[in-house]
Amino acid sequence: MARLTIGGRSYDVEVRGDRVVVDGHEYPVTVREENGYEAVMAGGVGYRVQLPAPEARASGMEVHVDYRPFTLEYEGRFGGSATVRPARPASQPAGAAPRAGVKGGVTAQIAGRVLSIKVKAGDQVKSGDILLILEAMKMENEIRAPGDGTVREVAVTEGARVLEGETLVVID
Repeated sequence: MARLTIGGRSYDVEVRGDRVVVDGHEYPVTVREENGYEAVMAGGVGYRVQLPAPEARASGMEVHVDYRPFTLEYEGRFGGSATVRPARPASQPAGAAPRAGVKGGVTAQIAGRVLSIKVKAGDQVKSGDILLILEAMKMENEIRAPGDGTVREVAVTEGARVLEGETLVVID
C-alpha cells in the first residue's frame, strides 16, 4: 500500500496484479512497453506514460502522462507498474490545476475524455445549456453552462483527455 500525493490531494493506492485499488475503488490495469514509454489502460481509459530510469525513481519524481509533466510523491511501498493519473503539471505550484482560474472558465470536475462539444466560440448560451459531454469512468457527464453569456473560447477538442480542474470552455 502506498500513499500518493498529487495536486494537494492524497490517495491510498495498492497494486493487486492486474488491478489497482485507489481509495477503495478497484480498476483493471494493463501496461505494455511501446517505444520508450508505457501504454497504460486503467479502468478503460488509455494513457501514455513516461517514467524516469529505474535508478531515478523516487518520491518527487517527474513523470509524463499524455506528454504533460507531473510530480509524483509517495510514502510507503509502491510496487508493480500501476500508474495514477496526476491532477496537476509539475511546473505548477501545489493545489493549482491546469488552466484553472481563467475568468469565466468552466472546468472539468473529474478527469476524462471529451466525447462531443456542443458549442463554439461566439455562441450565446443560457444557464444550464449543455456545453460538452465528458466521459469519465465509462459514464457520460453533461457539462453545463453555469450562467448566461457568450462562449469566448472552447479550450479542448473532441477526443482530448482532460484533467480535473482543467478549463474546458470560457464564457463571457
